[in-house]
Amino acid sequence: MKVRRLTHQYGFSGYSIYRYLVNETLHNGSYLLLWCEETAQAVASYWNASLEDVTRIVNGCIQVGLFNDELFRKHRVLTSADIQRNYMDHIRSCGMLSRYPDIPKEFELSAS
Repeated sequence: MKVRRLTHQYGFSGYSIYRYLVNETLHNGSYLLLWCEETAQAVASYWNASLEDVTRIVNGCIQVGLFNDELFRKHRVLTSADIQRNYMDHIRSCGMLSRYPDIPKEFELSAS
């Protein structure tokens, strides 16, 4: 439902940018992505989109619940319970628990 609401509002480009952000987070071996001017500019450049469009899509992702609103407002990070679950599943399956830290309690989200 969340993805459907996002694509209804922002079309395929909205979904593409959302998946790109999720993939970048996990590709970087992390459970969150710091959302700052530099990150926003890099995403806009990659997608040949305006900074305003990317910002609007990220805000839409937060609004529909694809990224956690509270952690975004408090820490300016993009994350979700799904991203965190994928992160933990990956480091467990690769036997890398000792190399990568657990998610700190202040960022930890339970799956919903």
